[in-house]
Amino acid sequence: MDNANAASADSQRNPSALVQRVLSAVVLLPLVVVCVWWGFWPFTMLAVAAAVIGLGELYAAFSHGGYQSNYALGVVVAALMLGAMIVRALTGVDLLAPALGLAVMISLAACASRHAQHGAVAEWALTFGGALYIGGLLGFLILIRALETPLHGGLLAPLQPQPGAAWIALVLMATWGQDVFAYFVGKRWGRRRMAPSLSPRKTWEGAAGGMLGALAGAFLALALFGLPLSLWATALIGVVAGIAGPIGDLSESFIKRQAGLKDAGSLIPGHGGILDRIDSVLFSAPAIYIALMVLA
Repeated sequence: MDNANAASADSQRNPSALVQRVLSAVVLLPLVVVCVWWGFWPFTMLAVAAAVIGLGELYAAFSHGGYQSNYALGVVVAALMLGAMIVRALTGVDLLAPALGLAVMISLAACASRHAQHGAVAEWALTFGGALYIGGLLGFLILIRALETPLHGGLLAPLQPQPGAAWIALVLMATWGQDVFAYFVGKRWGRRRMAPSLSPRKTWEGAAGGMLGALAGAFLALALFGLPLSLWATALIGVVAGIAGPIGDLSESFIKRQAGLKDAGSLIPGHGGILDRIDSVLFSAPAIYIALMVLA
């Protein structure tokens, strides 16, 4: 999020902002934990819900900036991406390429009737690109939840966690560790701005703190769940999360700057919208999945 590794001026002016953020996290975190732990389908339904809401927030941001998109068509494209991911997770059959081709054909055909309308091609591109951004990237969480690589003990071994739940925990703990450490380090010691024109409150000091947080989250997940990773592999996952997460955050900032918005939504008090909450995970999940496939 924009204020993740920032010296947050808003929080300094309004001390209740941090309290609001913490209270929202206290309410939402148990829901996420339950869905992750419960099983593949509860977690998948949570991911699908996040995609539907996040896509609506993204298209609303486009509209605020004067750019048109088609929400219903975007949901169809995102559903094709997520559906292909679910099929691969459950059966191992990779339908992503056919789903992508079908999405292009359906979306172009649906927009063809508006050929005389100015901006119709741009509307198609934004609709299609937005659906890939949300649905395509969230789908990697579904693939990670389906991983069945056996665990090697861990502090939480008596609770018999499912391997997929442990791998999702690795992604979330590394990503959120980066987010939390970056916020507090940036707020306390942030001086050198990272991207002043894009996200003015992000600092290099916050980014360094975030990298430490990502590493700490990755190693904590290793200790808790007994993930079959070496120490250097765990460190690599932490570094990947420490880089990919902030890039995902900045990418969403780019969209919001184009739209003239501070937050993508207001669903979560103190955090903005769903998209503001998952922007880092949208990039860290695919990056970590790729790293895991390389390490396997």
